[in-house]
Amino acid sequence: MRISKTIITFILSSILFTATFSKASAEKLLAAIADWTGGEISCQVAVSILEDELGYEIDRIVFASGTGLWEAIAAGDIDFACESWPSYAEADEVMLNGDLIHGGEVKMTYSGDGSVKLLGTVGITGMSDYYVPKYWADANPDFSGYADLNKYKSDFATMESGDKGRLIGCPVAGWNCHDQKRLDLLGLDFVADELGTETAALAEAQGMYDRGEPFLMYLWEPHWFFGVNELVGVKLAPNKTCDTFTEANNWETCGADYWPATGWAVDYPMNYGNPDTFAKPENQAALEFFGKMALSNADQAAMLVKVREGGELNDVVAEWKANNKSTWEKWLPTSVEGLSGS
Repeated sequence: MRISKTIITFILSSILFTATFSKASAEKLLAAIADWTGGEISCQVAVSILEDELGYEIDRIVFASGTGLWEAIAAGDIDFACESWPSYAEADEVMLNGDLIHGGEVKMTYSGDGSVKLLGTVGITGMSDYYVPKYWADANPDFSGYADLNKYKSDFATMESGDKGRLIGCPVAGWNCHDQKRLDLLGLDFVADELGTETAALAEAQGMYDRGEPFLMYLWEPHWFFGVNELVGVKLAPNKTCDTFTEANNWETCGADYWPATGWAVDYPMNYGNPDTFAKPENQAALEFFGKMALSNADQAAMLVKVREGGELNDVVAEWKANNKSTWEKWLPTSVEGLSGS
């Protein structure tokens, strides 16, 4: 993907806003907003603190996840982005250099070229799997997990999938879920249906749930969908890395015991940015903030439910921020002289 074409395309659909105040010592930054609701919430939490407490001005741009976003950050066209999940970010191993630390522990170490800077983890812990409705699992007590899916493929078949079962798959190609490759490697006679957006995939699944129909879907935690529907994971095999499954190796697989045939690793989502941007003295307060940010699964999930119930996302985040000052104050830089509005 060429950077120039990517930037032109997405700037046309960008959503920009101006910070409510600024200080002479703070820089204006451009942030890429995630293309799923949980990521939007995490980014709004970060942006609101950077603006309201540290005096930065942040412009936001809607930019689809994927390698193109990483390239735009490396090129300096975008300053930072929020909540990248390592299992989905195939550019991370090439572009990051350093430790990914969560809860004070090093979870993984990157040895890429350093063209993108790992700013810190968001705080949430992510889990992904394929799921079926609990009412269907209860009606089929012999179903024990993904290995049994072929026995029940007719239950999941649709007019479009024919005699194959259907998976409501990962909605966006740039998330690098490799659903069809996984199904094929596991010998599952299913078709992955990529619906284009999180909203479309969830609407499809919710409609089938409301009608009491069986379905198989990709989903991740934390997510509001689990708060309003009872689902059962199919328990994909624990993640095992395939070193040859990369673009440089023409996506050579390692068989059914390795990624992408396995499930996803436990994820420690991160914020990431342009190294030159965060090397500037005026951005050290932002860098320190990102290194301390620790949004919990419970807090994000609570905000997800409120957005699902009709709350405007920025208002929901503002309410959380007003009610949880003792939480986010711990993320502020040690010294904010010249930046803090307090």
